[in-house]
Amino acid sequence: MPNEKSINTYCTSRIKPTLLRDVKTEALLVFVRTALERYFTLLKEAGFRPVVGSDEDTEYIYSTLQFILQNLQESVVNVDYILELTSKVHQDKYFELLYYKEKPLIDYYNVLAMSIEKQYNSSKAYLPEFMVICCLSNWILEEEKSVSLYPFLENIDWLELISRFELDAKEFEKNGECHISKIHEISFHVVQKLKQKRFQIKKYKKPKRKK
Repeated sequence: MPNEKSINTYCTSRIKPTLLRDVKTEALLVFVRTALERYFTLLKEAGFRPVVGSDEDTEYIYSTLQFILQNLQESVVNVDYILELTSKVHQDKYFELLYYKEKPLIDYYNVLAMSIEKQYNSSKAYLPEFMVICCLSNWILEEEKSVSLYPFLENIDWLELISRFELDAKEFEKNGECHISKIHEISFHVVQKLKQKRFQIKKYKKPKRKK
């Protein structure tokens, strides 16, 4: 019989940060994992093979993205975990306490999600895989945020990934997909929102028992 007081984390070996600055990185990675999972699922369902520049460029970019996704699926939860926990928060005190512990992650993720939704609604931009690359490179290289908990990210040449998309920028614009520069702008805005978000830690109060 399944344990009613359990929740699927959707990953095999979750890395749980203890410092708030690292929880921000985790929130960004939750977004990245979720975005890549949905993107590759859509490609598979549509039977579509994306192309960026040469065959070599395409292989380099999408094998790297698959590498990132595979590692995140082992170490980071996805949005399904957040949604499931949020839906169960009032069912039991176990979930209420767990929700309280995950509140920083949930708040940081929501800031990202709302910021991206707002930016996409005000300015059409596609290429979600490039958005993921830009957000990660901005966070790791420009903001110099530590990813020591996720060492596989340190082995990726972010500038090389970006340059291969930029070399094919005119092709994307010609096909009406997007402007590469617009995705850079959106990713910068999204990362700034995450950077500026402050979380106020509140002490968890256990409900008083009725006598």
